[in-house]
Amino acid sequence: MEHSAPRDEKPAILKRIEAIGNRETDAMDSARQLRGFLESRDNEIVLSAIQASAPFVADQPLFEAILALAARHPDEEVRGMAASCLGNVIYDGLEFEDDLPEGLEVPAALSHPEFYATVKDFLFGRVDALMESMEVRRRVVEALGHLAWKPEVREIVLRFYREAPNPWVKVSALYAMGLVRDPVFERILLEELYSDSEHVLIEAAHASHMLQLRAAAGRLEELARHPSVDVRYEAVVALATVGALQKLPAVLSVIERENEGSPDIAEALEQARGILKQRSMVENGEDIWNDQLILSEIDEMLENPGAT
Repeated sequence: MEHSAPRDEKPAILKRIEAIGNRETDAMDSARQLRGFLESRDNEIVLSAIQASAPFVADQPLFEAILALAARHPDEEVRGMAASCLGNVIYDGLEFEDDLPEGLEVPAALSHPEFYATVKDFLFGRVDALMESMEVRRRVVEALGHLAWKPEVREIVLRFYREAPNPWVKVSALYAMGLVRDPVFERILLEELYSDSEHVLIEAAHASHMLQLRAAAGRLEELARHPSVDVRYEAVVALATVGALQKLPAVLSVIERENEGSPDIAEALEQARGILKQRSMVENGEDIWNDQLILSEIDEMLENPGAT
């Protein structure tokens, strides 16, 4: 593939990458196409391709290219995005760790243990690298967050949180906290739901959703009325995960009336009601039929035909 594209081709390329990310293209050829787009001289195309690469963790050549970008690309935003994307390799390869916490469920690995070790060593080598920018180092923390049950990674996450020179570093630390269960992490997330920073509030709400922090329900209901539509969005989705089942339908109806005409909150409410439906089915002992999940599983089989 050309390393750069004529200006009039760029919109078509970005649409093609978006279609890959949305699973609207031939899954068998998607990883190959993304590898080509990662060679572009246009950073917007490269960033878009990195974002679309997450589901293709079984394609080692693709993630070798992402590792190379994280190590050597001249633009720190590209290096940072690539470093964060390597977190998919870490999550995928958790079964290669010999000290997993008891009861922790991990996926069957699609990547090879040697490549997992290479990525892990790279991330540990970059998280405190003096020659690397804080923008990239915070994204490394995000990738390592899947290992935050390890004492050494837990300490890294807490250090970046406590010493954060700006809200974005704190956001990355909170993101990492939302990937594992830890009582100290949970207490911090509950405290940060009262932050003055909009970005911190969004991530604290998102992490509360990921960890299903029931104690966050009351504050999330308050944040569903926050002036920022982005904060309201994350609060509504998180509330569906942690709120009381019997109370939620009425709460969501009130939020819908209060946000009439807002397409963003309408989308959040659609997600929230889907979560609520699944929670209700689980509580009633019913089998969950999730069309989106089934389609994702079909795509996964197509993208990784050798996986079992």
